[in-house]
Amino acid sequence: MVDGSQRTVIVSGGTGALGRAVAAAFLEQGNQVVVPWIIAAEAAAMPRHERLTLVEADVAEPAGADSVMAVARGVSVLINGVGGFAGGSPVPETTLDVWDRLYRMNVRTAVCMSRAALPSMRVAAGGGSIVNIASRAAIDCPAGLAAYSASKAAVVALTRTLAAENQDARVRVNAVVPTTIDTPANRAGMPDADFSRWTPPTEIARVIVWLCSDESATVSGGLIPV
Repeated sequence: MVDGSQRTVIVSGGTGALGRAVAAAFLEQGNQVVVPWIIAAEAAAMPRHERLTLVEADVAEPAGADSVMAVARGVSVLINGVGGFAGGSPVPETTLDVWDRLYRMNVRTAVCMSRAALPSMRVAAGGGSIVNIASRAAIDCPAGLAAYSASKAAVVALTRTLAAENQDARVRVNAVVPTTIDTPANRAGMPDADFSRWTPPTEIARVIVWLCSDESATVSGGLIPV
């Protein structure tokens, strides 16, 4: 991997609570950061930076992912951070619309962005790094969260498969596996929870940055709990 001042980093989901922390962490290292957006209010709330480029794109569609790559003009690091959550219902009571929506947000976005970014990474002399955002629910499979857990389990499978397929091209693929992330939305949705046990986005961002650094050059196919 090359040093931060020479890297272009794409952070999909970069306008969300975790994504903003990830984008900020890479900017602090001197990277060029490209963030696709689909919700105008979230894009407007993003702090402006001379090395930050915002691109309107639906990255669940190949055309949207390709448009992000056209702006980035090559990429060394891809963070697949688009995601969504829904739960609280047993399988018979969870509508197929929920299954489809979570698959589209959590899996299809990662597939489309990886397909778009890999050709650039595979021809680069320094290779590249992809980090996906999985979830502890993919491993624990708690009751009432089947659709969410299954979509994140698909992210785990995607991570390991991409790592195996690209190991000879010096492209590393890993996933972070958070428990509950300490975000305003999660606090509002679970007001009686113990927030002190939740992980701040900035701490997860530090792990993601490490996974894309030379210090983790031998790590690929990993599922990193945070």
